[in-house]
Amino acid sequence: MLINQILATLAVLAVGVVYGTDVFHAIVVKKAATLSSDKSIADLIGHTHLIADKRMPIIGATGLLSCLILTAINYNIHIAMYSGLASVSLILHLVIYLTIAKPINQTMSKAALNKQMPTNIRQLQQRWDSVIIYRAIALTIAMIALILGLFEM
Repeated sequence: MLINQILATLAVLAVGVVYGTDVFHAIVVKKAATLSSDKSIADLIGHTHLIADKRMPIIGATGLLSCLILTAINYNIHIAMYSGLASVSLILHLVIYLTIAKPINQTMSKAALNKQMPTNIRQLQQRWDSVIIYRAIALTIAMIALILGLFEM
Protein backbone atom coordinates (compact mmCIF):
# COMPACT_ATOMS: atom_id res chain seq x y z
CA MET A 1 0.00 0.00 0.00
CA LEU A 2 1.54 3.31 -1.09
CA ILE A 3 0.41 5.28 1.97
CA ASN A 4 2.21 2.78 4.22
CA GLN A 5 5.40 3.22 2.23
CA ILE A 6 5.16 7.01 2.32
CA LEU A 7 4.49 7.12 6.06
CA ALA A 8 7.20 4.57 6.81
CA THR A 9 9.70 6.51 4.71
CA LEU A 10 8.83 9.78 6.46
CA ALA A 11 9.12 8.06 9.84
CA VAL A 12 12.49 6.45 9.07
CA LEU A 13 13.94 9.69 7.71
CA ALA A 14 12.67 11.88 10.54
CA VAL A 15 13.38 9.45 13.37
CA GLY A 16 16.77 8.76 11.79
CA VAL A 17 17.76 12.41 12.13
CA VAL A 18 16.82 12.50 15.82
CA TYR A 19 18.36 9.05 16.38
CA GLY A 20 21.65 10.08 14.80
CA THR A 21 21.75 13.30 16.78
CA ASP A 22 21.13 11.64 20.15
CA VAL A 23 23.42 8.68 19.52
CA PHE A 24 26.19 11.08 18.47
CA HIS A 25 25.68 13.01 21.69
CA ALA A 26 25.67 9.81 23.74
CA ILE A 27 28.92 8.44 22.30
CA VAL A 28 30.86 11.61 21.39
CA VAL A 29 29.60 14.88 22.88
CA LYS A 30 29.08 13.47 26.37
CA LYS A 31 32.78 12.56 26.64
CA ALA A 32 33.91 15.75 24.88
CA ALA A 33 31.96 17.85 27.37
CA THR A 34 33.67 16.17 30.32
CA LEU A 35 37.04 17.15 28.80
CA SER A 36 35.98 20.73 28.01
CA SER A 37 36.20 23.85 30.11
CA ASP A 38 33.10 25.19 31.81
CA LYS A 39 33.20 28.25 29.56
CA SER A 40 33.31 26.07 26.43
CA ILE A 41 30.37 24.00 27.62
CA ALA A 42 28.35 27.10 28.43
CA ASP A 43 29.03 28.73 25.06
CA LEU A 44 29.04 25.90 22.52
CA ILE A 45 26.52 23.56 24.12
CA GLY A 46 24.26 26.49 25.06
CA HIS A 47 24.20 27.67 21.45
CA THR A 48 23.76 24.09 20.20
CA HIS A 49 20.66 23.69 22.36
CA LEU A 50 19.37 27.07 21.22
CA ILE A 51 19.55 26.08 17.56
CA ALA A 52 18.48 22.45 18.02
CA ASP A 53 15.43 23.38 20.08
CA LYS A 54 14.25 25.57 17.22
CA ARG A 55 14.95 23.14 14.37
CA MET A 56 14.49 19.63 15.74
CA PRO A 57 10.84 19.72 16.95
CA ILE A 58 9.40 19.65 13.42
CA ILE A 59 11.60 16.68 12.56
CA GLY A 60 10.64 14.80 15.72
CA ALA A 61 6.96 15.62 15.28
CA THR A 62 7.06 14.37 11.69
CA GLY A 63 8.52 11.06 12.84
CA LEU A 64 6.07 10.60 15.69
CA LEU A 65 3.00 11.61 13.66
CA SER A 66 4.03 9.33 10.80
CA CYS A 67 4.34 6.42 13.23
CA LEU A 68 1.03 7.17 14.93
CA ILE A 69 -0.83 7.45 11.62
CA LEU A 70 0.85 4.31 10.31
CA THR A 71 -0.32 2.48 13.43
CA ALA A 72 -3.86 3.86 13.28
CA ILE A 73 -4.57 3.10 9.60
CA ASN A 74 -2.97 -0.29 9.32
CA TYR A 75 -4.85 -3.52 8.81
CA ASN A 76 -1.59 -5.46 8.75
CA ILE A 77 -1.17 -6.39 12.41
CA HIS A 78 2.61 -6.70 12.10
CA ILE A 79 3.04 -3.23 10.61
CA ALA A 80 0.68 -1.80 13.24
CA MET A 81 2.59 -3.59 15.99
CA TYR A 82 5.99 -2.34 14.84
CA SER A 83 4.85 1.23 14.20
CA GLY A 84 3.03 1.15 17.54
CA LEU A 85 6.22 0.08 19.31
CA ALA A 86 8.09 2.86 17.51
CA SER A 87 5.41 5.34 18.61
CA VAL A 88 5.66 4.27 22.26
CA SER A 89 9.45 4.52 22.13
CA LEU A 90 9.25 7.98 20.58
CA ILE A 91 6.77 9.12 23.24
CA LEU A 92 9.12 7.84 25.95
CA HIS A 93 11.96 9.75 24.31
CA LEU A 94 9.79 12.87 24.18
CA VAL A 95 8.83 12.59 27.85
CA ILE A 96 12.49 12.32 28.89
CA TYR A 97 13.35 15.26 26.65
CA LEU A 98 10.51 17.49 27.87
CA THR A 99 10.92 16.75 31.59
CA ILE A 100 14.70 16.65 31.92
CA ALA A 101 16.61 17.85 28.86
CA LYS A 102 14.49 20.77 27.66
CA PRO A 103 14.57 22.75 30.92
CA ILE A 104 18.35 22.37 30.95
CA ASN A 105 18.52 23.37 27.28
CA GLN A 106 16.52 26.51 28.02
CA THR A 107 18.77 27.49 30.93
CA MET A 108 21.94 26.92 28.92
CA SER A 109 20.53 28.64 25.80
CA LYS A 110 19.49 31.73 27.73
CA ALA A 111 22.91 31.96 29.34
CA ALA A 112 24.67 31.59 25.98
CA LEU A 113 22.49 34.30 24.42
CA ASN A 114 23.31 36.63 27.29
CA LYS A 115 27.00 35.66 27.15
CA GLN A 116 26.82 34.40 30.71
CA MET A 117 28.05 31.22 32.31
CA PRO A 118 25.80 29.54 34.87
CA THR A 119 27.71 28.77 38.03
CA ASN A 120 26.30 25.24 37.88
CA ILE A 121 27.13 24.63 34.20
CA ARG A 122 28.99 21.39 34.87
CA GLN A 123 26.06 20.04 36.95
CA LEU A 124 23.59 21.04 34.24
CA GLN A 125 25.64 19.22 31.62
CA GLN A 126 26.01 16.15 33.84
CA ARG A 127 22.26 16.05 34.42
CA TRP A 128 21.62 16.35 30.67
CA ASP A 129 24.21 13.64 29.99
CA SER A 130 22.63 11.35 32.59
CA VAL A 131 19.57 10.76 30.37
CA ILE A 132 21.06 10.85 26.87
CA ILE A 133 21.71 7.11 26.89
CA TYR A 134 18.05 6.43 27.71
CA ARG A 135 16.96 8.75 24.93
CA ALA A 136 19.34 6.99 22.53
CA ILE A 137 18.04 3.56 23.60
CA ALA A 138 14.42 4.65 23.08
CA LEU A 139 15.32 5.92 19.62
CA THR A 140 17.22 2.71 18.81
CA ILE A 141 14.13 0.69 19.67
CA ALA A 142 12.02 2.99 17.47
CA MET A 143 14.43 2.63 14.54
CA ILE A 144 14.58 -1.16 14.87
CA ALA A 145 10.79 -1.35 15.03
CA LEU A 146 10.44 0.84 11.94
CA ILE A 147 12.95 -1.26 10.02
CA LEU A 148 11.21 -4.48 11.01
CA GLY A 149 7.92 -2.93 9.91
CA LEU A 150 9.44 -2.25 6.49
CA PHE A 151 10.05 -5.97 6.07
CA GLU A 152 6.31 -6.51 6.46
CA MET A 153 5.43 -4.22 3.53
